[in-house]
Amino acid sequence: MLNPRSQPIYQESDRLRVGEFVVDVPRREVGAGNGHEPTRLTIKSLHVLLALAGQQGKVVSREALLEWVWPDTLPTDDVLTQAIGQLRKAFGDDRDAPRYLETISKGGYRLLAPVEWLDNAPLSPAEAVLVESEAAAVARIAAPPSPPRGSRRAWMVAAIALVSVAGAAAVWHFAQRAPVAAQTASAAGPAAVEPPLPFVTITSRPGREVDANLSPDGSMVAYVQIDEKGHGTIVLQTTVHVPPRPLTSTPAGYSDTMPVWSPDGRTIAFARFDASSRCQIMLIAASGGNERKIADCFAGSASSYDWTPDGSGLLMGLETKLPGERSSPLRLLDIASGQWKALDYAISEGDIDIDPRYSPDGKWIVFRRAISLSDLWKMPATGGTPQRLTHVKSDIRGWDWLPDGSGLIFSYIGNDIGIFRYDMASGAVTHLKVDGFAVFPDIARNSPALAFTVDQSTSGIFRLTLPSTPDGKVVKERVFPSSRSDMLPAISPDGRTLAFISDRGSRLELWVGEVGKPDSARPVQGMMPIPRHVPVWSEDGSKMLVVAKRDDQQTLYEVETESGRIHLLPVPAPSPIYAAYTPDPNLLLVGSDSGEGRLRVVLYDRSKTPWREISSLQDVALVRFDAPKDRIYFTRVTKPGIWSASPMLDDLKMLDAYRPRMAKDYKRWAIGPDGVYYMDWSEQCATGWIKMGAPDKQPAYCLDREVEAWALPPTMDRTGKNIFLTLDVSNNADIGLADISSMTSGTAVAKRSED
Repeated sequence: MLNPRSQPIYQESDRLRVGEFVVDVPRREVGAGNGHEPTRLTIKSLHVLLALAGQQGKVVSREALLEWVWPDTLPTDDVLTQAIGQLRKAFGDDRDAPRYLETISKGGYRLLAPVEWLDNAPLSPAEAVLVESEAAAVARIAAPPSPPRGSRRAWMVAAIALVSVAGAAAVWHFAQRAPVAAQTASAAGPAAVEPPLPFVTITSRPGREVDANLSPDGSMVAYVQIDEKGHGTIVLQTTVHVPPRPLTSTPAGYSDTMPVWSPDGRTIAFARFDASSRCQIMLIAASGGNERKIADCFAGSASSYDWTPDGSGLLMGLETKLPGERSSPLRLLDIASGQWKALDYAISEGDIDIDPRYSPDGKWIVFRRAISLSDLWKMPATGGTPQRLTHVKSDIRGWDWLPDGSGLIFSYIGNDIGIFRYDMASGAVTHLKVDGFAVFPDIARNSPALAFTVDQSTSGIFRLTLPSTPDGKVVKERVFPSSRSDMLPAISPDGRTLAFISDRGSRLELWVGEVGKPDSARPVQGMMPIPRHVPVWSEDGSKMLVVAKRDDQQTLYEVETESGRIHLLPVPAPSPIYAAYTPDPNLLLVGSDSGEGRLRVVLYDRSKTPWREISSLQDVALVRFDAPKDRIYFTRVTKPGIWSASPMLDDLKMLDAYRPRMAKDYKRWAIGPDGVYYMDWSEQCATGWIKMGAPDKQPAYCLDREVEAWALPPTMDRTGKNIFLTLDVSNNADIGLADISSMTSGTAVAKRSED
């Protein structure tokens, strides 16, 4: 029996013959040479094979294999059993009558077939033709403008990595599900496009699996399974499609989320939220066992975080400013003492910094600045003056370092959509094409493995008719049903016509229809609306304001409701985010970036050329106009609450200091005939409806006890009886896994050991 620490894993060339098969090591493919499609191995299965090949004919203990292939972790025996099972399947081997892999009872494994390292010979003519044809297929698929459907071979080469038209629409509709304000501005130049990124999904359970975080060696993934009531439990799984095992024991009514592996792979940190959304930071051994609380979340809230390189602390940001604070800096939690401390670095008034990550060599911190129009910034780990990296001014949905520190992988929703690579040396941004909507990427610290969430949810528009008293029955009905995703309803002032955004025409369009007549819905041609906010009706119902995409820029259109004609409005501010009418048709309120990702609203006189700015108000995430009361209402992402003002942006008053409580909720409200209403959530009612500014003891209507509405703006008709909002039709998300060996030269850890 071999000593676990005595023998390394090695390779002599790129090709290994094992019996009748040839293993292409860089591609991780096992081919039989008989014209059949090769079988692709996981990284760990390949390493097990190389370990056994290096000891051909000898019994290798399970302990040795676990030590060589899963070093510095605490893996279970299951991971090795699954790797051996995949190898047997690739070689067509029989466990009971083995020709390749023999199981030694209570001993380990032995490779029976002869092995031979082959020269890295030039390709044969047949192989060269095949490679050339496949490369051409990839080039055809990647070429603009809109690629035609490829052959089966091209589909295999691309690993289904092109987003279809319908898939692209699904990308847009999902842009509203994450808990951050979704504003956008153009990037500093178009992103380059790489060949499609192949990936596999390693989960398929009905419902949502999210928050994937890979172990340092990339062999395991921790993620959150969300049950039918919306509660999360953290589970562990190898990076193959096998059943997971629960890691945390979540108390009833609580939710566990945001798992993050420690640098040594022995511990997992996570956040535990109670029914009131306050949270604690917890630790648990990666092998399971007792959970222990190390601290309350700072100010009762939590966002994405990272371990310090030495494993002594956690670095986190807060998505809102605290009362009395000029800004919201990154904060460090010392695990030993349980104390939080603000990081000392240059931060300006109004800045909100979140989602920090240490570089693989521990020398740098990259973080996301701003909630709405966010970008990635970099500074020394010891503090200093941050340097701006990206210029996307968009809703960034997760990011991570490449293992060698040469760049970043991030996802965002903006004029481009999906997963992107940022190169540290050149500053270039490259779009990584992925089939489906992929967000929240995570990369193994010491392995070229990328995990992310693949969201496949669809939505519909529902009308909820309120009873005369809160304890009565709410009547729920889907309006304008379709097989696609519909969202962001806006009811006209007379309550007869509904405008909404949908991909039912295989692309995102503004649709208009008469309520109660499903067949009356028709699209408005000539623009692609950006699904951030609801269309805004004029008081007479003849026009609407819609923010849409044009030439890779956000623009503002005015739509004639009856004719469907559209007019591009010459707004002076770049990349308008939202807009609202006022009592004077010549005066419009427009929200846009005021610099460094901060939002402001401007009152323009559009009768002048160019438009004249009359007044403005800083830090305004969303504005709505209440025509009967001649007041505007607005929310901010930097602090809780809702305010009112005159249409001239003066006479400011606080309406409700408590709701919305969090930055992610800044759109969950609507104007009713007797005030402003908030779309709430509680343990007892997934979608509630309560008047803002009212005493907390006032009973709320429960619109739906089981299904939580999307965090998109609802709308209420002038009678106060009917609410229109976006709800799930299907709610599914899986974990995707990709090999990114081609994007990284190794790991910072490996490089330090070579120096």
